[in-house]
Amino acid sequence: MKFSTKATYGLRAVINLAQNPKNQPKPLSLIAKEENISLGYLEQLFRILKKSGFVKASRGNSGGYHLTKNPKEISIGEIIESLEGSIIEVSCTARKGDCKNCKSKFVWQSIKKYLKEALGSLTLKDLIEKND
Repeated sequence: MKFSTKATYGLRAVINLAQNPKNQPKPLSLIAKEENISLGYLEQLFRILKKSGFVKASRGNSGGYHLTKNPKEISIGEIIESLEGSIIEVSCTARKGDCKNCKSKFVWQSIKKYLKEALGSLTLKDLIEKND
């Protein structure tokens, strides 16, 4: 399985925000510089993250983005799914309506279940503590 730059860059940027003391607003331009991510691309990602309810924008001289929840309440799985869509989807190659006889269906269902559980059990707070 391979995640796109949406997930990898988006997660890095959200971790950057989560490390911001007292959840003070932080300009995207600063996050882009610190994470070496294109500002234009970061703006696209933050539109998605804002729409998903993970971040909020503040205007003015001390404006920028900040998290809407405590880092311990935001799972990595939620962030990745908001940016990527469903974590694992396999399109069936079996003949239409023949899914019940598919021998590999169990494998894909199991992988999806375990991946969702693993990513759902990790929070932003866990990642911050690992990086300190």
